[in-house]
Amino acid sequence: MISASVFEREKENNGRVAHCYFDPEIGTWLAYGKSAYALRRMVKTAGYDNLRSYSYDFDIACSMVGNLTFGQICESSTTLERSEEYVCIESRLEFDSEAYDNWVDRLKAERDNKKNMWVDTRISSKTPKGKFINDGMSPLSRHLRRGADMALAFMGILLLWPIFIITYIFVRAEDGGPAIFKQERIGRFGRPFFIYKFRSMRTDAEEFGPQLSHGGGSNDKRLTRVGRFIRAHHIDELPQLWNVLTGDMALVGPRPERRYFIEKIMEYDKRYVYLYQIRPGVTSYATLYNGYTDTMEKMLQRLEYDLYYLEHRSWRFDTKILFNTFCSIVAGKKF
Repeated sequence: MISASVFEREKENNGRVAHCYFDPEIGTWLAYGKSAYALRRMVKTAGYDNLRSYSYDFDIACSMVGNLTFGQICESSTTLERSEEYVCIESRLEFDSEAYDNWVDRLKAERDNKKNMWVDTRISSKTPKGKFINDGMSPLSRHLRRGADMALAFMGILLLWPIFIITYIFVRAEDGGPAIFKQERIGRFGRPFFIYKFRSMRTDAEEFGPQLSHGGGSNDKRLTRVGRFIRAHHIDELPQLWNVLTGDMALVGPRPERRYFIEKIMEYDKRYVYLYQIRPGVTSYATLYNGYTDTMEKMLQRLEYDLYYLEHRSWRFDTKILFNTFCSIVAGKKF
């Protein structure tokens, strides 16, 4: 909820200052209206990027900047007023009201496009739009498959432990940061859990808030040198075998997503909640055919594949996905 003081400050704002507010829940700084535009320009001038959107609920533009970037902006700018959760920064850039109006119009257009976005995949005609999609696997098969997952995950950890050790050493040695990366994801029944990976990105990779993988996975500029290698060969995913052992994940299933992106997906397609019937997987049908999801369109395409898998999953289907995943990794396929 935006407080009344925000609107009061923006009414008096001539575009030469940025009133910024810290949101402790997401650990980022927010600015609204002309302040959002001023902050956006300061960030771009400094060579950084930020998230921005338009809120129809409050009829105002918004910019979001990560804590580290915001600190650098403050150091290179004149700060007129400062407290723990509020900072007023003076902008050295001239304010152009016409350019501001055009920027707001673009944000509105981007928001409107959400209502009109649709996707089409080779299995779209096979995923029902107007009815509930049930798990296609029987209760007995689910229990047996859970046992098989645990056995295979345990064997995988025993056989691959030298790779675990070597990867741990190289990731730590590159920049001194933690080798294991953990992040909250949403799993079966909508319950949160921590997913584990070998860290492949810089420690400040998400200072701007949650972001999709840029440039298609291994081309993401936030990757470290070691991270680019382990991601290209899917070694970064190995710690998820522990997630399989603990019951948070399965070997095959829809890839687990963060709550932030789930909420974004559900703005377009509410059927995402059907996936809560099953455990998320280390590999998935969607991963093989849809690759990295670096746009909202790809996320919606992935959902189509995941829903198809949900309705048709079986021992045979899972075995086929595992086999194709193994072949793709051996062949060096990027996905």
